[in-house]
Amino acid sequence: KIDNRALLTRDRRLLMHGIVRHGYYLRSQKPLEQTIEVLRRFDLFLAFAPFTRCLHCNALLEPVEKGEIIEELEPLTKIYYEQFRRCTGCGQIYWPGSHFDKLLARIEEIRASLTAEFQSENQT
Repeated sequence: KIDNRALLTRDRRLLMHGIVRHGYYLRSQKPLEQTIEVLRRFDLFLAFAPFTRCLHCNALLEPVEKGEIIEELEPLTKIYYEQFRRCTGCGQIYWPGSHFDKLLARIEEIRASLTAEFQSENQT
């Protein structure tokens, strides 16, 4: 309520609960389609900025030098990774780990879908 957030769910009964002020029923069952659905519904095309917010507290991430956080890293992370970001809210550390390429591929798929949709809507 304080953050003016909306609940995204596939549970219709949950949306009818009195405590839910803002909610949206996701029609698709597929995560990729759900992401596109949310971006469309809430007109978030221009705000779509992956890897900029903390997954824990939603604060902004900022680049941080490896030397500043070296003691917080796992041994193999120290060896294999050079680029890091730290949450400005809770201090969580992020780096482009083994899952990063898969996430990038999904993001590109989302962007391609949004771009194609935008272009088809704006053709004259």
